[in-house]
Amino acid sequence: MTDKYIADYCPACGSPTTQQIHDGRPRPVCPACGHIVFFDPKVAVVNFVTDGERVLLVQRGNDPGRGLWAMAGGYVELDEHPEDAARREMREETGLEIETGRVLDVFWHVKDGGVITIAYEARVTGGSLKPGDDAQTVAWFGPGQLPELVFSSTITLCQRWASGAL
Repeated sequence: MTDKYIADYCPACGSPTTQQIHDGRPRPVCPACGHIVFFDPKVAVVNFVTDGERVLLVQRGNDPGRGLWAMAGGYVELDEHPEDAARREMREETGLEIETGRVLDVFWHVKDGGVITIAYEARVTGGSLKPGDDAQTVAWFGPGQLPELVFSSTITLCQRWASGAL
């Protein structure tokens, strides 16, 4: 665990925490109420959508990666199934309705506090293609026409697809 994962105060009672070994790792522990702080990753989803010869990407309108291209996706809400989040994010960012298919991969990124990204294969079932939410533009790209990509899940899946491995 690095120094960036620190909780100086207890989220339960507000008392200062101390570092103690718990479950084999140093963790912030509250000496006043006994609360142990665990640093949990966020869960995100991305949608891998093709029309056979092209992949659908969105140009990001916000940081991280403003102006770069990624697969439509985003964070899963606490009360939301990941497949529902995948459908919601696609609708919000592209105006398209999808049916999620198989899980293509699960990615783990420790940056920014940790993100686990579930990549779904998806098929368009309706809607009208238009950028929305935090997308500047939405477009289809062939394997030899890929723009500058962001996020390792998008980069990895596009590389696999372009090489014929996906």
